Amino acid sequence: MDGASSRLLNFVLVAGLACGSSAAKASEEPEIAQAIADCEQKVSVACGTVGLAYSDPANDQYDIFLSLRFLQEACRGNHAASCGRLALVYLEGSEDIEADRATAGRFAIKGCSLFDKTACEVAETVFAEASSDQFDAEKALRYRRVNCDQGGWRSCEDLARIYYNLGEFAPAEQVAAKACDPPHAEQRSVCEFAASLRQRRQEIEQALTERHEAQRRRLAERERASQVVHSFLGQGKYDSAIYAAIYHSRQLADARTALEATLEAGALGSVYKDHLYVLDYWFPSGRLNAAVNAEIARRSRGDDCGIYNCTNMPGASSRRWAAGAGRTAASRSSSSSASSFQPARMKSAAEISRETRNRYRTAHCTMNNNANRYLCN
Repeated sequence: MDGASSRLLNFVLVAGLACGSSAAKASEEPEIAQAIADCEQKVSVACGTVGLAYSDPANDQYDIFLSLRFLQEACRGNHAASCGRLALVYLEGSEDIEADRATAGRFAIKGCSLFDKTACEVAETVFAEASSDQFDAEKALRYRRVNCDQGGWRSCEDLARIYYNLGEFAPAEQVAAKACDPPHAEQRSVCEFAASLRQRRQEIEQALTERHEAQRRRLAERERASQVVHSFLGQGKYDSAIYAAIYHSRQLADARTALEATLEAGALGSVYKDHLYVLDYWFPSGRLNAAVNAEIARRSRGDDCGIYNCTNMPGASSRRWAAGAGRTAASRSSSSSASSFQPARMKSAAEISRETRNRYRTAHCTMNNNANRYLCN
């Protein structure tokens, strides 16, 4: 509040409650006259009665400037409606009273704490205006909640949109639905907002349900595959157990279980060699890797390329052939050149065509039901 407003309020507060002008005004209203008398005895309700009457534009004795001292005295005595009226007066201003949001905010806070609806609405207005010096996001949110709880659907709509922008979709939907209950034409925007939030939630819930169901099926499939692995182990079929772990379960834990059981049974020699290469890849280090590589080395010859270390370097194929056949590439060439084998002569296209024609002619002429077979002679 600026200095002028402060001096004005001080003047009003120190003015006598039984001012002659107020008495003259009240003389026409016995109830108001009695309320003024009671207000002189510090009866807050009486002060509020006078202040509310004088600040009501519909009242014949309307005098906004005169009403201030009664309203202030009543508000000081915790008369909620008087605090709310003061907040509204200073928020809107008039010809006689300059608008003062700071003062409006102070009266609004007190009036709202006394559960006056008007005061709470003024408090939201004062603190929610972003361009005002009194802007306070925390207080604005607090009084929006209060007004929404008191049935203010506009406050509920604003609150729902704030929640939505904060990513709080569940409270946003709840607040928007509350603002739309019961629905009216003027509430169309918030009702549409509530419907969109509800649809969004339902779509998300449906997607989550489908996701959880798919996950449940995957887990069930994994469990069945794991059961197959354990079934083979129970039957002593270690290579089958490792195969099932690698190609059906595809779970490292199942492969570990199968491999450890195979090692414990001393049956690693029964495992197909290509499965050992896969296990070598799946377990790149540690005790299991050492056991797998030892078994691979035991079975391997120097020329063995396995499935991971094959090479197409020049001469590699010849060396592998020679090692397998027990002779060198040179001996293979010389042996081949000394052979008496002669390739068969390829027939010409004309010869093939002539043979085909003769074959079809013979078949045609020897058909028992061919009426024209005499022409073949």
